[in-house]
Amino acid sequence: MVLSELAFLPASRGTLQLLRRRLELVKRGKDVLQMRRDQLAKELLSIMDELQKRPKAEQEFIQAARRAALMRVARGEFEFRSVSSLVKPPKITSIIVSYQGIPVPQARIVHDPDFSQITDPDYKETIEQLWNAVKTMIDVANKEVAVEKISEQLLYINRVVNSLEKNLIPALTDVLRRIEERVVEEELEDFVRVKLLGGV
Repeated sequence: MVLSELAFLPASRGTLQLLRRRLELVKRGKDVLQMRRDQLAKELLSIMDELQKRPKAEQEFIQAARRAALMRVARGEFEFRSVSSLVKPPKITSIIVSYQGIPVPQARIVHDPDFSQITDPDYKETIEQLWNAVKTMIDVANKEVAVEKISEQLLYINRVVNSLEKNLIPALTDVLRRIEERVVEEELEDFVRVKLLGGV
């Protein structure tokens, strides 16, 4: 039932029952949405706490990348590429994870890279440090996507709840009151008419 239809409802006991049921349903729906909003807000705050690690993760990545760049310059491009080619790359896939029922795309590491063919300890340590920094950045990126998706859902729920509170519920309440008054007036008029006719 849209708001424009409320003005054309007939004044009757049936209409009153319909409106009361509709108002109760809308209020219950609003309560459910508010509970859902609270759940999502709690989940969002939990993830936001983890995102406070981002500056540290970025710093670790920068340091690891700088160390790899220095080694590349010191050892030469040919040697660096030769050693790098010994690394078996990681496998990363995309999956959908549910956060409070919200589907969120996430990157998942199926397996880490294989460094076993690298015998030079300096190269191995440098590449492992860089990979660990990359893993942390992947985790941070996953959390950021989750925050974005949950925030979008929270904004949508807020818009719906606000619309119910400020528009639909007041409109239903007002129409219900007016129709109740009309029904009482008409029933009173019918009662008086019957009394008058009966007294003739």
